[in-house]
Amino acid sequence: MRLVAVTIVIFSLSGTPATGANQPPPPTDSWLAYGHDPQLTNFVPSRLLNSRTAPYLVNKWTTKLDGGIVASPLYASGVSINGQQRDVVLFETEAGSIYALDPRDGTIIWHDSFGTVTTPEDACGSYGFSSTPAIDEQRGVVYAISADGHLHALDLATGAEVAGWPVDITSARNQYEYVWAGLRLLGDTLYVGVSSYCDQPGPNDLAAEGRLVAIDVQSATEIARFDPVPGYGNLGGIWGWGGVSITPDGSGLFTGIGNAYVYDPACNCHLETVGYGNAMVRLTPSLVPVASDRPQEVENTPPGADIDFGAAPLLFQPPGCPPLAAANNKLGNLYIWKQDDLEAGALFGFRLGDGVEAFVGQPAYSPWLGMLFDSHAEVGGESKVGDGIAAFEVGKACKIHRSWLTNIGLGNEPPPIVIGDTVVAAGGDTGGYVALDGRTGKLAWSFSTGSAATWSPPIAVGDQIFGGDLDGNARAFGLLPHVPRWPGPF
Repeated sequence: MRLVAVTIVIFSLSGTPATGANQPPPPTDSWLAYGHDPQLTNFVPSRLLNSRTAPYLVNKWTTKLDGGIVASPLYASGVSINGQQRDVVLFETEAGSIYALDPRDGTIIWHDSFGTVTTPEDACGSYGFSSTPAIDEQRGVVYAISADGHLHALDLATGAEVAGWPVDITSARNQYEYVWAGLRLLGDTLYVGVSSYCDQPGPNDLAAEGRLVAIDVQSATEIARFDPVPGYGNLGGIWGWGGVSITPDGSGLFTGIGNAYVYDPACNCHLETVGYGNAMVRLTPSLVPVASDRPQEVENTPPGADIDFGAAPLLFQPPGCPPLAAANNKLGNLYIWKQDDLEAGALFGFRLGDGVEAFVGQPAYSPWLGMLFDSHAEVGGESKVGDGIAAFEVGKACKIHRSWLTNIGLGNEPPPIVIGDTVVAAGGDTGGYVALDGRTGKLAWSFSTGSAATWSPPIAVGDQIFGGDLDGNARAFGLLPHVPRWPGPF
C-alpha cells in the first residue's frame, strides 16, 4: 500500500534519537523489556528446562500484590542494594503500584504507588499500570508510566525517582489517553506509544490523540513525535504489549496502529482508515515513516468494525528467508511481511482468531526450532471449544505452514514465550499456565490459578518462570532440585 500523508512533528531539543545504534541482545540472566529482545522474539535458551524436564516444574513462591497484573514482569541482575549485588524482578499492578521483589523468595525489596485513573462515568473502568516498563542497566533505573500520565525513572535499588523526572506524557487528558504499549529503549532514546482506554471520546467528540513519542533519557525531554492520523484527538493509538520492535542493527522501528476516529459528513460516520489508521508502519529512529501496509481485508472493513493492529510485530529471519515481520490483527488474522518491503503487502496470511474477541499481540519465535508460536488461536471452529497456541514451521524456500494447534484456555491470551524447545503460555480469561513441547504441541505441564485470569505475559530467566494474574498474585516457577538430566535436544 502506498504511503499516506500524515502529520510529523520533530523536536530538536537537547538530543536526537539514536540513528542505527546497534543494540546487543539482552543477556540470558535478565529480561529488560517486553519480548526479551528488541525484536520481540520472546525466546531464551535454557540450561536445564526443556520439554522433558518441564513436568518437574513447581510453584516456588507466590506473593500477593495490591492489584491485578497485566503488564509483563521484568528481571534485572546484579543490582547494587546496600552494598550487595542482588537480582530484582519487577511487577506492576492495575492498582497503580510497581514492586521490586527478590526472585529467590518473592519478598518485597521496595514498592512505589502512583494511584489509579477512572474513566468518566466509569465507561472504561479504572487503570493503574498496563504498560510493561523498560530497564536501563547502564543507568540503574527502570522507566515506567502510570495512568496519571507521568513517565517515571526509578532507581532499581530503592525505587526513588531520579532527579529531573517524571516526564509528562498524557496527564492533561489522562481520563482519555493511556499508555498500554510496552516501553522500548534504544541507546539514549525511550519510545512511548500513546493510545486510549477503549476508544471512548471526550467532550466535543474529541478522542484520544494516538502518537509515538521519543524521550531523550539523558535530558528527560521529548525530542520527536509521530502522529499516525492527521489532526488532533482522532485516535490512531499504539497499544498492545509490544509497543515498538526494532531491527537488530537499530536502523528501523516497526509498530502497529489502531483505528482512526475521523468524522465524515458524507456517510455521517467516523472513518477508521484515515492516515495510518489500522496499518503496519516502519519508521526511522527519528520517527519518520518510510513504509506501511494496510491489508485489503482491513481496508474493506466497514466503519465501526474496530479492526486494529494491537501490537508491534515480531521481527525474525529464519534460514533461507529475508528479514520478516509478523503481527496479529483483530480480524483474527496473522500477517507476515518482508521487513524491507511492507508496501508489497503480506507474504502470508493465516486465519487464527474468531474475529469476535480481540486478536492482538504477535507470535514468539524459536531460532532453535525455526518455528513461530501464536496465542489466542481459535480451537474447534464453529463448535469452538477454546483458544490456544498455533505453531508454524518454516520450510524450504521460506514456505511457512501450520504445524499444530493446542487448546490452553479461552479468551484473551497474552503472547507466549519459548524456553529452548518448550513453549510456555498463559491461559488468558480462564487463567493458569502451561508448558508445551514446541515440536509437537503436547502438554508437558500445567498450573491452575483458579478463577484468576492470566493476561500478563510470563518471562523466563535462569530456568525460572515468572508470571502474574488478575487477582494480584506474582508467582515464580522452577524445577525440582533433583530433576533427571536428560541430554539437551541440540
